[in-house]
Amino acid sequence: MEAKEYFVRDTERDAFYRTFYQVCRRFNVTWSTATPKEKAFVEEVTRVEYEHDKARRNGVPISTVRPLFGDTAC
Repeated sequence: MEAKEYFVRDTERDAFYRTFYQVCRRFNVTWSTATPKEKAFVEEVTRVEYEHDKARRNGVPISTVRPLFGDTAC
């Protein structure tokens, strides 16, 4: 990866991290001091909220998103 790639705006990455920071604030989690369980929780809530938002933006049914802490086996 070239250095310039770190500075290129990626709207999907921006949307993901915006959701991540909102989840951290909502649950009062400071990532650097969070326990592994807190981090796992934040990661999962962020995944679901981000995927719901992405599905809405792309006109895909939200029902296609794996539920919170849902089965990961396919």
